[in-house]
Amino acid sequence: MKKSNQLLFLVLVALISFGITSCNNGKSGANEPSQPNVKHFRHILFSETNFDDIKGTYEITAEEAKTINNYKFTYDEKNRPVTIEYGRGSILLGEASTDAPKIVFAYTDSTETRTYFDKDTIAQVVDGDVFTSVFSLDANGMRTGLKFYGKDGTQIENRNKIASYTWTKLPDGLIKENRYNMAGTEVIMNEFCPFFELRFTYNEKGHVTRMANYQADTLYNCTAENCGDIGVSYFSFKISDKGDLNEFSVHNTTGRYSNLYWGWAKFVNTYDSVGNNIETAYWDQDEEYLSGKKVPVYQFKYDAHGSRIEMAFLDANKNLINHPQSGVAVMEFAYNELGQPSDTIKYDNKRVKL
Repeated sequence: MKKSNQLLFLVLVALISFGITSCNNGKSGANEPSQPNVKHFRHILFSETNFDDIKGTYEITAEEAKTINNYKFTYDEKNRPVTIEYGRGSILLGEASTDAPKIVFAYTDSTETRTYFDKDTIAQVVDGDVFTSVFSLDANGMRTGLKFYGKDGTQIENRNKIASYTWTKLPDGLIKENRYNMAGTEVIMNEFCPFFELRFTYNEKGHVTRMANYQADTLYNCTAENCGDIGVSYFSFKISDKGDLNEFSVHNTTGRYSNLYWGWAKFVNTYDSVGNNIETAYWDQDEEYLSGKKVPVYQFKYDAHGSRIEMAFLDANKNLINHPQSGVAVMEFAYNELGQPSDTIKYDNKRVKL
């Protein structure tokens, strides 16, 4: 009962914070330019764990944010986010790379609570039926645990059957992560990555560079069905100084490339000058472009607001191809005047509308 009361209190704090920091109908604060604790970013820094802070990349001005899709961070006096809102001008947009278009944060000395809202600022659930995420913090403010709660305030499991996380900073500086279900049994990351204990490596900028699968303090080679024919041990990430995820690769314990469930062992992203991902290319464990029923190269286009307006499927020679399963070669995305998605138009590789 005590824990339930504490959760209800935290939710109330979050809702009060929401009321203070937002306006009706999805509008952001009207006095924004005079607020030194507000920043706008085009993108969100790549992360592979809930342990990480949510950080923005490619900062823009408040004036630019009136016409460019952005993540608006509002911070408290300790430089902690109290809200993160994805929108343009005074309108919240629905397709955020964060858990929701609006996240409201509330803090105590030992907890951080996140409550989620949709583009109409209505409280919503994410990651299955998660209404609030409650992190435990140590005396230095480091996250040491996480539990998920439903709308009725009871603890629940997320869509991956995870009820709680624990994190520990090891003597070598790595962050150890374990996950548990409601019965207290350790569970895997998800069905496509059947890893139990994970250890994360960070560089001096705080960017994650490796996610490794461990068992009994030993780098472990997962040989489950979804881990390919030579096993999977760790993921390696190459992130630019600007925060772009340039390369994501999968390896076994010997360092060899290894295919994941989807058949790829590495992908490489290309970005434009403002951080939009304009191409992603996939390779298999033999360091060859994906083939067969897989699309090896995806290319993307954006409008002046930063909205993705086109996705095209290409072969290894960068020729337009029909998707092996859907027969679609190009998808165009249309938006209304507020920036909300309004239509998707599909074409084959001859640019004939489907």
